Amino acid sequence: MSEQAPTPETPTPAEAIPGGVVNPATPPATPEQQPEAPAPQGEEGTAPKPVEPDYRALYEKMQADLDATRERSTEAGVEADELRAQVAQLQEQALRDRIAAEYALPPVLAALVQGGDEDTVRKHAEALAAVAAPKPLLGAGGLTPHSEPDPYKGLAEKLRQRRYGI
Repeated sequence: MSEQAPTPETPTPAEAIPGGVVNPATPPATPEQQPEAPAPQGEEGTAPKPVEPDYRALYEKMQADLDATRERSTEAGVEADELRAQVAQLQEQALRDRIAAEYALPPVLAALVQGGDEDTVRKHAEALAAVAAPKPLLGAGGLTPHSEPDPYKGLAEKLRQRRYGI
């Protein structure tokens, strides 16, 4: 009779963990259910060589990313230039509106105020204000060249008001 060497049994979770409790629903492990040892890799049992990354694909991907970033940068620069132009235009308009308000120009004439800097705008607004200022009516009270002034007209009116209280 030949005696066989005892096979080592795999411990159950309750045996492997100190203080563990056996689950009654868990059947005991049999030698057929035990996991197999990993097979040796390669001829010498060493790990396989790491795969070299595809440097060409990485380069092309990075080049595409760089091109996309440059394109977005160019678009952002163009948009920034447009916004700067709008800001400058709005600042000039605000300056013209403020100075037109200082000279009490009506809206029709305020829209005509021109100039790039404050001094030019002020001079132009002043010229428009001189044109837009109300002029005294000529011809009332004998001030027109073709009529004779009546010095007694005002005096007669005052006397009449005193006498009749009108």
